[in-house]
Amino acid sequence: MRGGVWRVVMLGLAVTAAALVFLGVEITQLAADDRTAFTRGLAICGLGLLSVWFVFSRLSRHFRDLDRLSDRLSGARNRVDLEPMSGELARLAEAVNLARGGERGLGEGPLGSGRIDRALRAALALSDDPLLILDEQGRVEQLNPAAARLLGVEEGADIGKSLLRDDLARAMERACGGGAPVTAVLRRTEDGELSARVADLGLSAGVLLSFPARGMAHAAGLSGKRTLSLRPAQPATPLGDEEPLAALPFVALWVATAGVEADGGPVIAVGTVRLVGSRIFPTVSLALLIDPIEPVPAEAAARHGIGTAMVAGERPFAAVWPAIQEALHNCIAVGIGIDSAIAALARSAALAGIAEPALPPTLDLGALAAALDPALAGASPDRLAEAFALPRHPRNGPQGEARAQAELAVALLSRLTARGVVTQGQARALIAGGDAPLAPAHPPPA
Repeated sequence: MRGGVWRVVMLGLAVTAAALVFLGVEITQLAADDRTAFTRGLAICGLGLLSVWFVFSRLSRHFRDLDRLSDRLSGARNRVDLEPMSGELARLAEAVNLARGGERGLGEGPLGSGRIDRALRAALALSDDPLLILDEQGRVEQLNPAAARLLGVEEGADIGKSLLRDDLARAMERACGGGAPVTAVLRRTEDGELSARVADLGLSAGVLLSFPARGMAHAAGLSGKRTLSLRPAQPATPLGDEEPLAALPFVALWVATAGVEADGGPVIAVGTVRLVGSRIFPTVSLALLIDPIEPVPAEAAARHGIGTAMVAGERPFAAVWPAIQEALHNCIAVGIGIDSAIAALARSAALAGIAEPALPPTLDLGALAAALDPALAGASPDRLAEAFALPRHPRNGPQGEARAQAELAVALLSRLTARGVVTQGQARALIAGGDAPLAPAHPPPA
């Protein structure tokens, strides 16, 4: 703040002080013989210099307060600021402090108290969806009655008693990194899962959790509010046969359908996890539940553990397709029976009236495992996990299933590299039973 205005003001005060000093010297020379005039002149000069000092001190305080207010507006609070402001700046600083959530103290929430706090509580109470605000430590700051009934928590409670912290941490990271609300499946600490929208409030103010109420996804005029806000997809780059497997973008894809048979019925759940070569990025993931409108048959629920109660009230396929398409964009989809998963997405897209959906190329992990070891042909996911010594952990929900597919893909890529299969073309030739030239597993020294 101390820019051109500060320099002009200080220059003016310096000129004024110099003029008063010069006037005082002149008085001592011209009125030396007249004691009364001499005393009066020096008193006037002294009062003038005292006035200049007073104006200088007040202006210095004013510009210092402006600097501190600028720090508060920009969030650059690198020092402890205990000195109070005064006047209009003090009232402006108080308004800024209230708008930003107030100084954090014991028992204070991210939006502080007062009028904004009352407005927020009213907004939470008016929402039909369960809503709650968490601070950075996972403590419930504020919530509406619907959220209290759904999660069985109250203000000041630790959310870790109701939801698994790992799921919530991944969702918070995605929301913070993407700059937009994200959809995630959050597992309960006791049993079951909840589909939630997670929005980062910024400025270390915590996060907002929203849980879609049953049936709201189909309410007239509300479908647009349920659409994820995603950045535009970047242009796709060619993924040719000569591309090394270690540098290819993969996405582990898991799809659940509501058909009596595994390869029939509409899609009701999608899970994805992004990979680059053998590196898994678990926080770059997607977990969605989709309402098929019709009840989920018992045979389908027994197959993948997702029943009618879990998907009731979720968004329809047309509303979530942009998020799925973004997750698959410019990647090679991998998974066990991946072609059936892609076919299920294409079938649901056609039923939703989506013309020519963009679907990725695929690489079947089951076929790849059978090419490496013929004894694994047609093996179940559990058998493949055992054959490649993968860690055992619960595969709860779409995200857990997709993570298991990603870990299998990493194990297979490691086996391929050991056999000298290092490009996409060589991997596809191995599946097809061709004789593609293999690179040496360990190149000879130069």
